[in-house]
Amino acid sequence: MRNFYKSNILLGAVCALIIMLIAVDVYVFRSEPLLFWIMLPVMLGISALALGKLLQIRQSEYWYFDQLSREIRGTDSLSLIGFPLPIAVVDSGRSIIWSNDGFNEVFFLPNEDNSSIDPVTDMPLELFGSDGREIRYGDRWFRVYSVPHEFAVDEKIRKRLIFSKDSGSVLKDSITMLIFREITDYKKLRNDFENGKPVVMIVMVDNYEELLSGAKESERAYVTIQVDRLIEEYFAEKKAVLKKITGDKFLIVLERRYLNEMIDEKMSLINKAHEIIVRNRAAVTLSIGVGDTAATLAEGERFASEMLDKALERGGDQALVKTANGFTAFGAISPGKERTGKVKIRLAAENIKNLISTADTVYIMGHSFGDFDSVGSAIGLTCAIRRMGIPAYAVARFHDPTKTNAKQLIDRFSQYDTPVVIEPAEAEQWITSKSVLIIVDTHILKKLEDKSLYELSPKSRVVIIDHHRLSAGAITEAAVKCHESNASSAAELVTELIQYFSSETLLTPLEAEALLAGITLDTKDFVMRSGVSTFEAAAYLKKIGADTISVKKLFDTSIESKLKKAEIISSAKIYRSRCAIAIVDHDYPGIRVLCSQAADEMLYIRNVDASFTVYPIENGWSISARSLGKINVQVIMENMGNKVDDGGGHQSMAGAQLYDISLEDVEEKLHRAIDDYLSDSNK
Repeated sequence: MRNFYKSNILLGAVCALIIMLIAVDVYVFRSEPLLFWIMLPVMLGISALALGKLLQIRQSEYWYFDQLSREIRGTDSLSLIGFPLPIAVVDSGRSIIWSNDGFNEVFFLPNEDNSSIDPVTDMPLELFGSDGREIRYGDRWFRVYSVPHEFAVDEKIRKRLIFSKDSGSVLKDSITMLIFREITDYKKLRNDFENGKPVVMIVMVDNYEELLSGAKESERAYVTIQVDRLIEEYFAEKKAVLKKITGDKFLIVLERRYLNEMIDEKMSLINKAHEIIVRNRAAVTLSIGVGDTAATLAEGERFASEMLDKALERGGDQALVKTANGFTAFGAISPGKERTGKVKIRLAAENIKNLISTADTVYIMGHSFGDFDSVGSAIGLTCAIRRMGIPAYAVARFHDPTKTNAKQLIDRFSQYDTPVVIEPAEAEQWITSKSVLIIVDTHILKKLEDKSLYELSPKSRVVIIDHHRLSAGAITEAAVKCHESNASSAAELVTELIQYFSSETLLTPLEAEALLAGITLDTKDFVMRSGVSTFEAAAYLKKIGADTISVKKLFDTSIESKLKKAEIISSAKIYRSRCAIAIVDHDYPGIRVLCSQAADEMLYIRNVDASFTVYPIENGWSISARSLGKINVQVIMENMGNKVDDGGGHQSMAGAQLYDISLEDVEEKLHRAIDDYLSDSNK
């Protein structure tokens, strides 16, 4: 067996020492002969000692490696040398101490200067095992199996062995045999099989009705021809089967290899559709659902339909690709279209009314750290349901001021004889199988004010009312869902719903102000996301007595808070010419609200289209993101969280939480998410 460990460094050093002693002797002999004869015995003794030590060490090494050779010969080394599979014997220091011809030809020939197994694989040797693990070497694939082996070394030999300069420890007495089986052809065949799998996709012109509403026949024909041509030409390049199933919807079946191309292109079809302009103002927008990971074509069609529905719920103009853990979103660059019809609201109101009419009690709950929209919607809906003769309670944490952002609003209802707002612990004690739970202003399970209350509720008696774009981690079990991502706020939806509950007025002016406060908060005083339906809802609340001055007083803050907010804004830095980023590196009371408000106000900085504030939370950092609509901060925040459901929100207002990460890494991740978004939006 070749010994790749033997080094000539020690031999060279001893020889150099002897040569130096001889040179010194010669010099002394020529200059001082008497001194030479005195020094000669000493120099001969030193030379003899050095040579003796060298022989001793060499003998110890020989004994050790001879014993190691016997161990390998015990596994029939002759047959291993000619074995058709590459084999290497590696010690616990990951150095190759023996290899056969197959290994030397496929990988490299180990020598004294290059004996590490790391160029082949950096995986821990114990992980390979008898089942093997796949590794890649260049453009070839191998499955590697390991056979560990222990052997004994005489203690006297061990003590005399030299120390390794690299590891600082004595040479080990355990080895691992690695066996390499090439699977390159199998991997290619497997990849061809996976890439050739059919994938079902549904493409829909999501603003088809709006584009053609009131259009001339020539304009209708223009839109239809342009859309058909775009989709047909695009998928002809993908060698796909395409079928137009309705005027605005297409069914496509293509191989997964072409889906991967579309993903690499960030679903460029969506941006190409924006180039089709109707009447010099409106652009065509597409929503795409992709049924990947399906076992059958039927399942693929069902997945594609589900993804399309989710894309529409998220506001359209995007593609959702089904994955094993949820979905991946692409697009969502353009602003969501404004709501026009009220049919969905009317149907949702009827279903909710029928459900709560059978309830013994109704509980209305929002998201954690409730704000005016979340808590205001819950209070408004609670009071309306009570006037229908059904017991109802809004559920929020308010005893601890740090757990809510709506303490001023909750305090206004403290004079009611029957409490309007109760703590989650009370609701958990009172809820029964006949109770109804209504969730407002969120649809994400982990963001609920009280997850336990949802788990205690019968899922057939749960209602969701929300305006945020659909995100991963959504609640799937609910009897009624009123999910309108184009609404300005949950309070707007609640205001519309209660008008269908009864022909009579169900709210007092004070209760109407709770809803108006929610709309005011999420629209930033009717500047952001304010459509016709928003002003209609506000007009209804004003009609029944809501006082805008009283609502405005809910937003009053102290001079200390104003100064803190000004400090946050003054620390902001402009990134990529369009984004303002402010970072707060220490915690203090009210930081969550102040950072949210600071993000709102940073939008008024000239040329800023999006703002971000970063502030500390328990075990991590939180980000508040705001936008004027040109930048979709929801997409940016979805790419920020540790998990897929740690980031999200709405196109103009979103957030993310990152745990167990440094502030520097948070900044870097935020910059990268902004860069990726701006790069995609410019394609």
